[in-house]
Amino acid sequence: MRRSTKRKQSGATIIEFTLSLAFMIPLLIGTFVFGFRLVQAQQIDQITRDLAHMYSRGVDFTTVGGAGEAESLANQFGLTSSGQAALFFSTITLASTATCQAYNGTNSCTNLGKAIFTQQVGIGNVSSNASAFGTPTSSGSLPATTGVSNDYSTNVSTTGQANNTWAVANGFSNVLTLTSGQVVFLVEMYDNTPALSVGGISGKALVYSRAIF
Repeated sequence: MRRSTKRKQSGATIIEFTLSLAFMIPLLIGTFVFGFRLVQAQQIDQITRDLAHMYSRGVDFTTVGGAGEAESLANQFGLTSSGQAALFFSTITLASTATCQAYNGTNSCTNLGKAIFTQQVGIGNVSSNASAFGTPTSSGSLPATTGVSNDYSTNVSTTGQANNTWAVANGFSNVLTLTSGQVVFLVEMYDNTPALSVGGISGKALVYSRAIF
């Protein structure tokens, strides 16, 4: 009788351990994935801060030299047109009466008082992601920059700044309230991480960071 009881207890223990593995293994994998993404997020935070500082100081990322600086800082993330990462540089200001005056000679226009783009530059795989605040072109995509590989850019015209809905930086006022004449420099970075994905556990395979100067 004692041997039979011990066997039953041993069998129950094995079953309980096997059942617990069904919960423990996904938990351990999920912890590993989140930990690795956290490390990437810290690296990307530093990259976006450094690039936003450079952007605010006048570095032109539509040139070979400027784009090269960005690619050098983010070289471990595959910053190519078919890679897993993308950078977006956006110059944003408030559409003021001066904006309207430049467009139609009056103090009123459609985008008056709204945060608007004056420039946006994308480097890397811009087809996989876009700025969280929009793409300031009528087509919704950035055209390739002539003579610079992996680089896409647009400068918003006076007409676009004053009147076009696609020139508005949607939701930016929820992040920062601009005053008339204020110009800010925004850098965003996306890193798609399909290798770090566990279905139903780790969420979207993506790391995102932004910096504003």
